[in-house]
Amino acid sequence: MPTIEDIARLANVSIATVSRVFNNKPDVSEKTRERVLQIARELGYEPSMPARSLIKGKTGIVGLIVPDISNPYYSEIVRGIEDTCRTRRYNVILCNADNKREKEFEYIDILKNRWVDGVIFHCDYFSEEHYEAFARKNIPIVLAGRATAYDVPYVAIDNFKAAFDAVNYLISLGHERIGLIHGPLDGMKETIDSVDRLMGYKKALSEAGLKICEDLIAEGDFKAKGGYEAAGKILKAGVKPTAIFAVSDIMAIGALNAVLDFGLKCPEDVSVVGFDNIDLSEITRPPLTTIAQPMYNIGSVAAEILINLINGESVERKRIILDHKLVIRSSCKSI
Repeated sequence: MPTIEDIARLANVSIATVSRVFNNKPDVSEKTRERVLQIARELGYEPSMPARSLIKGKTGIVGLIVPDISNPYYSEIVRGIEDTCRTRRYNVILCNADNKREKEFEYIDILKNRWVDGVIFHCDYFSEEHYEAFARKNIPIVLAGRATAYDVPYVAIDNFKAAFDAVNYLISLGHERIGLIHGPLDGMKETIDSVDRLMGYKKALSEAGLKICEDLIAEGDFKAKGGYEAAGKILKAGVKPTAIFAVSDIMAIGALNAVLDFGLKCPEDVSVVGFDNIDLSEITRPPLTTIAQPMYNIGSVAAEILINLINGESVERKRIILDHKLVIRSSCKSI
C-alpha cells in the first residue's frame, strides 16, 4: 500500500510538503501541488477525507438540513434522499435543526467548510443568507419540498392548488363555515408554502361566494400541540365551524383531539382535513381525509438533481412540481 513517504520520494519533495498539499495549505506552488496530486492518483493512495477530495475532486458526501426529523413528513423525504444517494454511491450527513435558526446556521457553517459536494435543504425559511453561504463556495444546493424565488432548483407540489382542492372538497359537501389552521406567517418563520396554502384556502371560499371569517383562521406551528391550540381558538369563535382544514396532518391530529375535548364528534359535528398523508393519518379515529404529498419522491428527485449538478451535468428543469392527491377517508361528512 503506497504511503505519503512514497509520494514525497517520487515527487522529489519533503513529507511536510506533501502534507501541506493534502491539507490544502497556500504555501505550495501550483506546479508542485499538481505533481503531488498526480502521483497520488497514479499510486492509488488512500488519504484522509480532505486529501481524497483534492485528489478525486469529490468527497462522495451530501449534506442534508431538515427542520425537525421527528416530524414524519420530513423523515419520509429524508428516506427518499438517502435511498437515491446510496444508489448513486453518495453518503448523506443529516443535520437536524430542531426548528432553530441558530442551529441551522451552525450546520451551514460546518457543511460549507467540511468537504461536502452539495447540500439539500428542507428549511422553513430559505433566505438570501442561505443562498449566499453556498454560492460563494460554489457548492450546489437543492430545495426538497420547498419552493423559492431564488435561482435554486427545487422539488415541491403546488401548495396553492392543493389547499384549494382540500377546501373545495369541503365546500362540495355543503360546508360553509370552514376553519383554517395555517403555518407560521410571522417574519423569519414565514414560508412560501404557508402563504400559498392560506391563499388557496381563501381562493376556494371566494370562488364559492363564501365569506372569509378571520375568527375561523388560526396559526399553528406544524406540531400536534400547536394544532390542538389553534383548533381550540377556532372552536371558541363566535362563528362555529362545521369543518377545519389543517395544513399538516400533525396539526390535524391535534385538531381531532381538540374537537373531542370540546365535547364534539368528528365528523358528526366537525369535519377535519389534513395535509401530507403521513402514515398516522390512516389510523387516527376517524381516519383522516388529507392531501397526499409524494414525500419520498420529493426527496428522491431532489437527490437526483443535486448529484447531476455535482457531476457537472445540465439540469433542464430547475422547478419541478409533483402531483398531489386528495385522499378521502372518514373524517368528513356531508351536511
